[in-house]
Amino acid sequence: MALKISWLNRTAARAGLAVAYWFPEEAGGTEPPVLDGLGTSRLSRTGVRVDGDPRELAAWNAAALVYLRELLPAVEELERVEDRVRPWRRRLVGRRWAQAAYGRAEEAFLDRMGPAAAAYRPVREAVERRIAEQEAQRAEAGRRAYREQQRRLEEARARFEEWEWRQAAADRPLPGGSTPRELAVRGETPPAWPAELRETVGDVDAWWRRVHASVRNGRAREEAVRTVVEAITAAGAALEAAGRPGISAVKDRPHETRHGWWVHFDWSGLPEPTWLRTPPGMPTGHLYAGQWRDNDFHPARMLLVPGPAYGLSLVSSESVANGMATLYKWRDWESDRFARALVPDRLAHHTSHTSEVAVRLPLADHADPAVYVPYAETVARRAAEAFRAVVTDAAG
Repeated sequence: MALKISWLNRTAARAGLAVAYWFPEEAGGTEPPVLDGLGTSRLSRTGVRVDGDPRELAAWNAAALVYLRELLPAVEELERVEDRVRPWRRRLVGRRWAQAAYGRAEEAFLDRMGPAAAAYRPVREAVERRIAEQEAQRAEAGRRAYREQQRRLEEARARFEEWEWRQAAADRPLPGGSTPRELAVRGETPPAWPAELRETVGDVDAWWRRVHASVRNGRAREEAVRTVVEAITAAGAALEAAGRPGISAVKDRPHETRHGWWVHFDWSGLPEPTWLRTPPGMPTGHLYAGQWRDNDFHPARMLLVPGPAYGLSLVSSESVANGMATLYKWRDWESDRFARALVPDRLAHHTSHTSEVAVRLPLADHADPAVYVPYAETVARRAAEAFRAVVTDAAG
């Protein structure tokens, strides 16, 4: 590491005399001792990256010290003249004298520094040439590393796309028109699998077991949705038959008033969602650091709202006016949409530093039925119990 020392003097800079290089590590971590006499307001110190042989660096420091010992008093003398004539440059009477006096000081400065500059110029040019060469080497190394990183990233993406293609085999039609998933739903197994599919999925027996597991998960979710929708419908019918007892006007943060019943849910003790991890066998070289999340929706309470079909409402919020205010409004849910939101069906990988969703996968294809099925059943049971409790509380 070198120290680029620059003087903020127009004359020295215009003549190419204002820059010298010093290597503190070679000098025991110290700056040139001659700098102590110059005000730091007129001096700029900048670190630059440059390497060299110890003997070479010592020679460069020795040349810089000789140059600085000559430059420092010369610059000081020039700036003393500049300070003395500066007030007269603004006056009509003394302007010519000030310009002439400073011109003579500049000539004397350049004459004095000529031999020192000629002696130091090859050293400065050698240092700057070395800086340029090493910077070019670092830039090229950076470009090579970037190209290698991109190559590996492209290979990783290609591996992931191949994995996705294998995953999608369950939904590509077979000869005869049906997909493997549709066959699994009907409980059918073809007498033979096409050669192309065998080549794609590899171990057909293991793959066929995963397809059946996915179908089982899908059925569990549909059954859970049906259970919740039936509970909402039954609660609505019971409340209507009883004359809508216990209905109340709710004016939360939104200005609009809603009429309905608060439904309180208890989601404690749900089975552990072990599917929140990288699916087995999935290539992940294209993914940045992040975490897996599912899309479940487990509110603490919802407002059961009567109408042509019973629905649910929840207060939502959004920032407005560049975050200076918050807008609240009712968010409405149809019973089927609400029921589907309770049991997750998507697995997504969120990148940590951007929150970008890099991958979305069907959860039923990757969750263990031994976990997912009890999870869906428990969620549906808890939701149904909450809606039945509304009817009981309203009647009591």
